[in-house]
Amino acid sequence: MKRKVVEKHERQWWVWGVILLIAFAILGGGYWMYYQSIESAVYSTTLSFMEQIADHDHLNIVNQMDSKREYLQTMLGRIEATRKSRIEEVVYSLGVESKTTSFDTLYLISEDGQVYSSTYLTTPLENMPWADEYRQADSSFVSRYDEVSREQWGEYLVYGVHLPVPVPCGGKNISGAVGLVPIDEIADQMRLESFDGQGIAAVMQRSGDIITASQQYNTRENNFLKPLERAQFKNGGSLESCLRAVENAESLFVEYSLDGESYYALFQSLDHHGGNDWYLVVRVSTRVTEEQVKMLISRSVPFFAALGGMILAITYFIYHNMNSVKIARASEQAKSAFLTNMSHEIRTPLNGIVGLHYLMRQNLDDREKMKGYLKKAEVSASFLQSVITDVLDMSKIESSQLEIYENEMDLAALIEEVRILLENQTEQKGLRFEIDCRELTNPFVRGDGLRIKQILTNLLGNAVKFTPAGGTVTLTVSQKISDETADTMFQVADTGCGMSREFLDRIWQPFEQERRVASQSGTGLGTTLSKTLVEKMGGSISVESTPGEGTVFTFFIPFPVVEPPGEQETCGHVENSSWTLEGKRILAVEDNEINRMIVVSILEEYGCQLTEACDGQEAVEIFAGSAPDYFDLILMDIQMPVMDGHEAARNIRALDRPDAGRIPIIAMTANAFREDVEKALDAGMDDVVTKPLDITLLFKKIEIIGHRGE
Repeated sequence: MKRKVVEKHERQWWVWGVILLIAFAILGGGYWMYYQSIESAVYSTTLSFMEQIADHDHLNIVNQMDSKREYLQTMLGRIEATRKSRIEEVVYSLGVESKTTSFDTLYLISEDGQVYSSTYLTTPLENMPWADEYRQADSSFVSRYDEVSREQWGEYLVYGVHLPVPVPCGGKNISGAVGLVPIDEIADQMRLESFDGQGIAAVMQRSGDIITASQQYNTRENNFLKPLERAQFKNGGSLESCLRAVENAESLFVEYSLDGESYYALFQSLDHHGGNDWYLVVRVSTRVTEEQVKMLISRSVPFFAALGGMILAITYFIYHNMNSVKIARASEQAKSAFLTNMSHEIRTPLNGIVGLHYLMRQNLDDREKMKGYLKKAEVSASFLQSVITDVLDMSKIESSQLEIYENEMDLAALIEEVRILLENQTEQKGLRFEIDCRELTNPFVRGDGLRIKQILTNLLGNAVKFTPAGGTVTLTVSQKISDETADTMFQVADTGCGMSREFLDRIWQPFEQERRVASQSGTGLGTTLSKTLVEKMGGSISVESTPGEGTVFTFFIPFPVVEPPGEQETCGHVENSSWTLEGKRILAVEDNEINRMIVVSILEEYGCQLTEACDGQEAVEIFAGSAPDYFDLILMDIQMPVMDGHEAARNIRALDRPDAGRIPIIAMTANAFREDVEKALDAGMDDVVTKPLDITLLFKKIEIIGHRGE
C-alpha cells in the first residue's frame, strides 16, 4: 500500500514535471517567437529608415550636382548670347556671380588654354589641379580636390562643363567653365536625426576614399573600405560582396562587426550621375536595434510570469503590434499614393506641353495643326495650374493658415467672371453651359469672392470634365433675404457619368477619386477644398448623383447684405460699351523678357501703343518723363530687380502731377494668394491679374477700368 502511494506521488510529480515542462516550453517558445518578431520588426524598420535617409541624401546630392552644372551651362549660354562683350567685362561678372551664388570661385577656360578666374587672375590651364579632368570630360564632370594656393585653401568640389563647340567672347573662344564649391555644402545635406547620431553618411570613391561625410564621421581613417578587411560579416555578407557591388555600381545592405562594434551599412551608387565613380554609404550602429529590442522585451516580462499571463500578453502584443503596423503601413501607403498621384498629375500635363511644343516646331507651316496643338497646350497648362493651386491650398489648410477675407462684392459680376473662365472649356468640349440667376435678388453682399470663385470653378471644372459632348452643365444661384442676411444657394448640375453610392461616402476625403472613368485625371482635392472653404464661411455643402444620369452639388452660404454702389448688372450680362483698346498707350513693366514680349505682342495686335520697362525704377522714370495723361494704363509686374512693383506703384502715385493719382495700374503677379492681392491693392494698384495670365479676363479687367475712367 505504501509502495502504491509512493508510486502515485511519483506519477504526480512526473505529471507535474511534464506539465511544467510543457508550460515552460510554451512559455519559452512564445518568448523566443516574441523576441524574434520584435528583432525582425526593429531590423526591418531600421533598414527602411536607412533606405529613406540614403534616398534623401542621394536626391539632394544629385539635385545639387544638377543645379551647379545647369548654372554653369546657363552662364556659358549668356556668354554666347552676349558674344560681343569684352572678356574683361565677362570676368568682372564672374566675380559678381561668385559672391551671389554658392560657388566660391568661377573660372572660364579659353580654347588657347588660358583660365580666367572670378578673382581676376589669368592662369595657364596646365597649372590648374583639375586640368586633366577638364580635358578628358566630354560634356561635364564633378571631382574633388584640396586647394592650397595663397588665395584660398580648403576642400572643394569641382563642377565643370566642357563645350563641344567653343563660343566666341571678346576675341576669345570660350571652351568651358569650372566652379569651386566648398565640400561642406554636400555634408550639410546629409542627416541622421532618426538614429540620434548613432550613424554616419559618407560619399566615397570606388576605391573607398572618403570625399565628404556627415558630422558624425570622426574617424582618422580616410578610406571606408580599408577597415572592412578586418571586419567580421554576418548573414552571408562579405568583403568580396561589398567590393563586387561597388565595382558593379550596385546597391547592397550588409551587417558586420569591427573593433568591438557592430554596424549596418547600406551602399548606394552615384555612378550614373556627373560621370563620377562616387558611392553613398549610410552606416548605423546595431545598438539602435538592440536598445529597441531590449526596451520592448523588458516591458513584456510581467506578461510571462504565468502561462495565462503569457498568452494574454502575446495576444495583446500581437493585436497592438498589428494595429501599429497597419497604421504605419496605411500612413506609408497614403504618402506613397499622394506622391505617385502628384507626380502623375504634374508630369501628365507637363509631358503634354513639352510634346506639343515639339510638334508645333515640326509643323510651323500647317496652320490648322498649329491651332489644334495650341488648344491642347492651353488645356494642359490650365490643368497644371489647377493641380499646383489645389496642392498649395491643401497645404495651407493642413497648417491652419487658410484664411477667409471678407469684402463687399457683387455676386453678379463674380458669376460673369466664372462664365468667362468656363465658356472656352465648354465650347471646346461641345457642352451647353447655362447660368440661372433669376432668383439672385440682392447680389451686393460681404464675403470672400476669391474663395467663392474657387469653389465654383472646382465644381464646374469637375462637371465639365465628366460630362460627355452634347451634355449640359448648369449653374443656378438663388437667395432668400432674412434680417439683413442673404442665404444664398449655389447649385452645380451636370448630365455626366455620375458617381457610385460607394464613392459618395468618401467623396469629401483628400485625394479620393473614382477610378471607373477611363479619362480619369485630377488631384482628388477639389471637393475637399470646396467643403472646407464652404464650412469656413459658415455654410454647408451636399451632393446627389446617379450613375449614368449626372451629379448635383448644392452649397449654401449666408452673406451679410450691403448697399449697392450703383446700378446693378444682370447676371451673365456684359454692358455694351464703345470703349476700345485701339490707340491706347500702355506702359508694360515686366523684368522677364519672354513674359514682357507676350503681353506686348498681344496688346499690339489690338492696336495699342506699348512702352516697355524692365524694372520698377525704369517704369517710374518713364512715367515721370512723359507728358501728363500720355499713358492710359500701366501693367505692373510685382517681383522685379532694382525696384519691385509695390514700391513703383507707390512712387508713381506720389508724383506731383495731375495724372499720377488716376492712371490705372493693374498688377501682374505669380503670387496668387489673397494676402498678395491685398498687398498690391494697398500699394495703390487698381486691380490684379495672376500668372499664368488669362488673356480674356485681363481684357475684361482693362475694359472695366477703362470704361470706369471714361
